[in-house]
Amino acid sequence: MLETINFTSSELPACVTSEVLPERPPLIVYDDTNGATNIERQLAILPAAKRWIIDLVDTLAAWYSIDPKLVLAIIAVESNFEVKARSPKAAMGLMQLIPDTAERFNIKNAFDASQNIKGGIKYLRWLLSYYHGNITLVSAAYNAGEKAVDRHRGVPPYTETKNYVRRVLELYQRQTHPYDEKLAVPSPIITRPG
Repeated sequence: MLETINFTSSELPACVTSEVLPERPPLIVYDDTNGATNIERQLAILPAAKRWIIDLVDTLAAWYSIDPKLVLAIIAVESNFEVKARSPKAAMGLMQLIPDTAERFNIKNAFDASQNIKGGIKYLRWLLSYYHGNITLVSAAYNAGEKAVDRHRGVPPYTETKNYVRRVLELYQRQTHPYDEKLAVPSPIITRPG
């Protein structure tokens, strides 16, 4: 828990050392104004019992320099904010990590929300580097795997993947995302200018 909060003192808080209930942060209410993005509109109607996921994503996404709205769009499409979600293909948790991906990013318990989101963000960060920030290719690879995207030189012709990419793009509403080019050698389908 301590790794997901800004704990700057060497003294333990009162909620740990005594029978005092912890202070609750104010509930963030997302304003559904005309300028709201689709993911913000979806978050505005998220049940109160799932709103803690937004704060957790905001914290973890900042650690890895990933837009939390991209992470939340992936979570919305992957699991609809269900911590214990499980797919027929053995994908687990909020970001639906398959066992190989969980192992690849050193996730021991894919049903632990913090670990799951960290693993999903690490994979997104790697994919952003590999596909030079192209959200279409990143979301296709998150769904079908980077090998399928490379083999088809773009979004694979799978109905599930095409629908997945469309839904992520509808929620996120951006085509590109900044990336760290040092994390991965670019995909062979990425053409460099010059």
